[in-house]
Amino acid sequence: MIRQPIRSRTDADRPASERVLERVAAAEGSDPADLGAQLYDAVDADALDALVAHASSELTVEFVYCGTTVLVRVDETGAVAVEAEERAATPRD
Repeated sequence: MIRQPIRSRTDADRPASERVLERVAAAEGSDPADLGAQLYDAVDADALDALVAHASSELTVEFVYCGTTVLVRVDETGAVAVEAEERAATPRD
């Protein structure tokens, strides 16, 4: 089942990694503390935050975390958007 992407513009004072946790939890219908995997299992959160904070042009980072495809985008104005979309289930034989 694929849900519609959940989008969020990050607040300037909040790290992208924090928003990733919130968006993935929202896509999963759970609390960020109950996701079952550490963000570091999918991406280096400190590196993600630094990359986004210092982006000087458009940037897109995509990764999978807890079965959810995550897109972190920085546009030409420096605005940051985080999207999370559950991946489609793989058919079993």
